Order: sequence, then structure tokens, then C-alpha cells
Amino acid sequence: MKKSAQLLFISFLLFIASCVPESEHNKVISERNQLALENDSLKKEIEGIKFGAPNLLSDGKAFYEAKEFVKAKEKFQALVEKHPDMPQTLEAKKLLPIIDEEISWNNASNSNDLKAVDCYLTNYPKGKYGSKAKARKSELKELNQKQEYENAKSQNTSYAWKAFLENYPNHPQASSIKKKIITLEVDEILGNSKTGEMPSSQQYGSGHSANSTVEIKNDTGCELIVRYSGPDVKMITIQAGNTQTVYLSSGSYKVAASACGSNYGGNEDLHGKYGSSFYISHTRY
Repeated sequence: MKKSAQLLFISFLLFIASCVPESEHNKVISERNQLALENDSLKKEIEGIKFGAPNLLSDGKAFYEAKEFVKAKEKFQALVEKHPDMPQTLEAKKLLPIIDEEISWNNASNSNDLKAVDCYLTNYPKGKYGSKAKARKSELKELNQKQEYENAKSQNTSYAWKAFLENYPNHPQASSIKKKIITLEVDEILGNSKTGEMPSSQQYGSGHSANSTVEIKNDTGCELIVRYSGPDVKMITIQAGNTQTVYLSSGSYKVAASACGSNYGGNEDLHGKYGSSFYISHTRY
């Protein structure tokens, strides 16, 4: 019974539809199309007003006054691109460089990265915020110096301390850091399984004194670096074929030498004013 009722209802609808004249049907379609065209036209008109030169300039200025420089730049760039020949574009072009400096300074003042400050100072050497940028750079260098010092201290390797001194050669503790680097290099070389054994130095004379003298002759054919870690911490560099003397407080030392791409290490017990003399030879096969 229900199916029959449904069939009758559908037949009734079809009958009604078939009773609508074709001209009326076409008229409805035409009106719909016309309405769609009018809607499209209205949208374009609204878009035209929204992105018209006067509005883009006005919006850009509003953002500029509110110090929302990124949004202001977007509006002015859109104005330049869409309306390159309009009078408003000339005003936008004058404001864009000012906005670029403001954006650059905002980046520098809100960042802990020295590069952002250097970028501002490079691009605007006589800029509006020049003195503030220089002060910010000094502030950041001090802040970064403390952070990098703590990082180097935490790692406590010769490489980490060397990198720190490269960035901050005038650090108040530069002298003690240099000694720390030598001590660490000695320990790192002695702790390396590839380190060769250093020939024992030969003592001249006998007796003991508070100071020792070590005369080192470089017969390696390469630059020779010798490091002493003990009562004194010293490093000397000797060119091939040269001889150099190092003066040390007497005592026990860990010694590490580098030449021709190889490292050598050992221990020296230095006592006496006569000192010791040794050389490291490098043999090629």
C-alpha cells in the first residue's frame, strides 16, 4: 500500500513538472544565470574596492601608524604590484625603505642572535637606530660570552676552549685559558692509543736546583710543537733544523710533542740547573 502511495506521489510531481511551460523553465534558468553574473560582478567590485589603490594605501598607513610594519609592507607591496602607475604608489614607494629599516631593527632588538644586529648595522650604517644597535651588540656579546664560556667549561676539551678564544681573544681569563688548552692537549695526546713514545731527554751534568733548562733541537724535518704540563705549563714551537731552550720550574712533567702529523708523549722528571736536552727524529720509509 505504501509503495503504491509513493509511486502516485512521484507521478504527481512529474505531472506538475510537465505542466510547467518550457518558456517559464528557461526564464528561471536565465534569471539564475543573471543573478550569478551579478554576484560575480559584485564580488569583483568589492575586491576592486578592497584592493584599490586608495584603500591599499590607507590600510598600509594604518598598519604603519600602529607599528605593524610587516602588515604595512604587505599592503604597500600589493599597491606597487597592482597599481604601479597610480599616484598612491609613489607614496608607498617612499615608505617602503623606512618600513624595511623598522623591520630590520625589530629583528635585531628582539633577537639574541648577533647576526641580526650585524645585519642591521651592515645595511644601515647611518641608520635611525645605529647607537641602539651598537649598544645591543655589546650587550649580546657579553651575554653570549658568558654562555659560550659555560659551554666550553662543560665540554672541557682543548677544541672547545680554542673555539672560545677565537671568538673572545680579549677575555679576562685568556692567559689561564691558554694554559688550560695546553694541559688538555697534553692529556688528550697521552690518552690517545696512536701516540708514539717520545725519546727520553739526556741530562747534562748532575745536581738539583729550583729551575731546569731544556734545550730542544728539531731534527724532524717539520715544524715541532712541544707542550709541558706540570709545575709550569708551556708550549714552544720550533721550526725544522732549529734549536730552542725552554725554562721550567723543576719537577715532574707530562710532555707531548707533535711533528709531521704524528704525536709523541711521555713523562719527564726535570731537576737541576744543568737541564736536559733531547730531540725527536722523524724517519721516513
